[in-house]
Amino acid sequence: MQKVILLHGLGRSKNSMRILAWRLERAGFDPILIDYPSTDATIEQLVDLITPMIPKGDDKLAFVGHSLGGILAKRLAKRLPESRRGRIVQLGAPNFGSEIAERANTFGEPLGPALAELEPNEGDDDSGLDIGAIAGTAALPAYGLITGIPGENDGKVSVDSAWGHAPIKKRVAFPVTHSLMTYEKRVLNATIDFLKHGEF
Repeated sequence: MQKVILLHGLGRSKNSMRILAWRLERAGFDPILIDYPSTDATIEQLVDLITPMIPKGDDKLAFVGHSLGGILAKRLAKRLPESRRGRIVQLGAPNFGSEIAERANTFGEPLGPALAELEPNEGDDDSGLDIGAIAGTAALPAYGLITGIPGENDGKVSVDSAWGHAPIKKRVAFPVTHSLMTYEKRVLNATIDFLKHGEF
């Protein structure tokens, strides 16, 4: 069975990924839930902390990351030899940052230094990675007046940012909010499809 590393979002725990882990196990994968102190460190410090938790060996490792976990997934995969890099599924990951992070002076203290690093940006270099990006579109248009997020979004991350550099066949959107993405049936099914087939 292929191992799949599951990485939760900012301010959450591995418990938020348990339903997804159960679905992956039923689909024939070997899910590995990883907890990390998402509000206590910068993104690179979190990558440094998680790296020793990644299983050793020569087998390929896939990743599924929600929100910040999707950014961590890319950076962790980059630390692996190319021969070990499996597919990555991002669920509402702020690949190009989020306008909410620009308000880090308001939200930064309880949510930690990683949030302040996620202001709108051009994104990481994703070359050498096979990424499937899932976005949410359920935020009401009026909510954008509060968050400052333009266009379709899930309430925290815009569709454009969630899709990042993923090519057309490797990106999809569903009418779901950011916080419910790890529980939504269509999102879970799409995650499994991408891990199996490499496209949506």
